[in-house]
Amino acid sequence: MSLAPTPRVPIFRQLNGYQWLVLGVAWLGWVFDIADTALFTFAKVPMLTEMLGPEKYAQVGAAIEGQIQMTFLVGWAIGGLVFGIAADKYGRTRVLILTILLYCLFTGLTALCQTWEQVTVVRFLTGLGIGGEWAAGAALVAEVMPDRARPFAAALLQTAAAIGPVLAGTANLALAGQSWKWLFLVGVAPALLTVVIRSKVREPERWQSKGVEVRKATETVRELFRQTPWRRHAIVAMILGVVGIAGAGNVAFWLPNLVKESLPNAEKAVVDASVSYATYTLHLGTLLGVFAFPLLCQRIGRKASFALFFVLSPLATVLALQGSLDYTKLLWMAPIMAFFAIGLSAGYGLYFPELFPTRLRATGCGLAYNTARIFYAPIPWLTGLVIGASKGSPSHGVALAAMVYIVGILALPFAPETKGKPLPD
Repeated sequence: MSLAPTPRVPIFRQLNGYQWLVLGVAWLGWVFDIADTALFTFAKVPMLTEMLGPEKYAQVGAAIEGQIQMTFLVGWAIGGLVFGIAADKYGRTRVLILTILLYCLFTGLTALCQTWEQVTVVRFLTGLGIGGEWAAGAALVAEVMPDRARPFAAALLQTAAAIGPVLAGTANLALAGQSWKWLFLVGVAPALLTVVIRSKVREPERWQSKGVEVRKATETVRELFRQTPWRRHAIVAMILGVVGIAGAGNVAFWLPNLVKESLPNAEKAVVDASVSYATYTLHLGTLLGVFAFPLLCQRIGRKASFALFFVLSPLATVLALQGSLDYTKLLWMAPIMAFFAIGLSAGYGLYFPELFPTRLRATGCGLAYNTARIFYAPIPWLTGLVIGASKGSPSHGVALAAMVYIVGILALPFAPETKGKPLPD
């Protein structure tokens, strides 16, 4: 007599209340830090136009935008490394609270800036907090979730890449035609709320069981690069991180400029509203992409999934920007670009924690995902220079920057395949 097969329980029903709490809290934290990041994207054109004047902005505005973003990304990278090490030594939850407070404070202070140089300094400090939050949060979620649920958790968490900008876009729409300063003040309140929520989250059992060993590892970065498998994993992950971050940032950061190019004679309030609508359509593609990518990773493997998206993302971007830029065409093509370019970012929260042992996990994730931004940081500045050289047309610079995916394709043969394997201890 054959036994009836045991019915397969859906993953979301396998999580207990505390695991849902950790997932929900981490999701809120990522939503709000991505929303804070997006606020600058919406505010940068009117902010710098006011600070520089319309004539000077037309000449050097895009290059200054890229320079500020470059400095922000360097801060993000340093924060990811420094606070990643701190999360391995002192605990995930403590570092999460500290980093949220940090990026919340300096987002609000951006509203007080009078010059673009002041904005550059404040954005650097904001980046420190945002980078640290990702490193600690990725380690926390990976260690609390059961192995089978981690792809689901990665997909759910990365929906923050869509929801955060949509929240910022809604604020931008509500404040259309108003001073850019209000956008940064809006960014303060929600981040503070997550600090209260995070106080209910305890340190993962995996981290506590390794606590003595972790807290004595005062040279975690040196240890990471001293041991052969972890060194190779870190280098490959950093390259993949640079490529994915560059591609996602290329589309999202320059979207307001593309909208302005497609509506050359529109008033400020119309352009503001149009940027918000374009953001909504862009991140509809993000939402679909971040769910599709982890599922694809489970079906065909991590490496093959990254390879597929690394090929299709630049093709979608070049196709979208080919010929004259029309706002209607931009609305249709934006979600396709985001599906590939931003959708693959869901793979980082899944794949990077699988590459490192518990004692080095937050450090490795922070190094791979955030320190990679140091290498990516000059790209927005260089793209801005290309835009300036092409008489202010952002489509040429964005299309050229999409070629960064070639580097990712070349690195993939050296990446390990982790499909079906548990987290290393």
